[in-house]
Amino acid sequence: MPYLYLLLTVFLSSSTSIFGKFYNIKNKEYKDPISIYNLIFITSVLITWGIIYFIDFSFNLNVLIYSFLFGLFFVLANIGTINAIKNGPVSISTLFINLSLIVTSIWGLLFWNSPFKITTLVGLLLASISMFLCIFEKGENAKASIKWILFVLLSFLGNAGCAIVQKTQQIVFNGEYGKMTMFFATLVSSIFFLIVFIVKKKENLKDIVRNKWYFPLLAGVGNALLNTFVIILASTSLSPSLIYPTIGVGGLIFVLIISIFVFKEKIKLVKWIGIVIGIISTILLAL
Repeated sequence: MPYLYLLLTVFLSSSTSIFGKFYNIKNKEYKDPISIYNLIFITSVLITWGIIYFIDFSFNLNVLIYSFLFGLFFVLANIGTINAIKNGPVSISTLFINLSLIVTSIWGLLFWNSPFKITTLVGLLLASISMFLCIFEKGENAKASIKWILFVLLSFLGNAGCAIVQKTQQIVFNGEYGKMTMFFATLVSSIFFLIVFIVKKKENLKDIVRNKWYFPLLAGVGNALLNTFVIILASTSLSPSLIYPTIGVGGLIFVLIISIFVFKEKIKLVKWIGIVIGIISTILLAL
């Protein structure tokens, strides 16, 4: 059973990127459908976590600060991710999300008393090389990629912040109140995206909601289930050195396959080298 959860988690880890890309492709005729996507996405995440949380209800007032911080980083991560895969390749954008392990690894060494390992040092060096190769662009398309770089870095920092807040909360509260943290965090994010949606006037709202609503819905449910399965896997006999590299690398490979054969993305040789190095660094950082 744990291996089934692990396999499902691999596919779920790629769901946000893949469904987000589908949504952007299907709505490319509209000026700015992003706020609608974020609202539907976060609402589906909130509902899913609400069901999970109230089935196993617990409450601690001191946990709410972690929920608030996670919610803020979750907003940044989602704004960055959906805009990054709109303005650039989904494959490279997903790689950068995985490489947010750079920040969490450094944070762990500084504040969690994580043991220093040579694999961590090598992973950090390879991750830096990978990011440079994947971001570097020359020629007439260089200026066009600046917007993508900004959004992918926003996603990178947002995901790193989420991971740091979530693990810190688990350390402080001895592994308890994880579901509560996620529920109230997504509630904070939902309120933010609802305000953004109300403030921004949208054209062709009925068409977008009627024809494309299922992409952010599926992405949101997938995101919530991903975190749920990760929590379940953490309590199984499977080693973390197997779980986290498998999720990171497996999800990235699945996204690469979809991006090449479905989205028809063309990846230059230098970026392929960056991706391969990034995969190796992901494995090393997750060990």
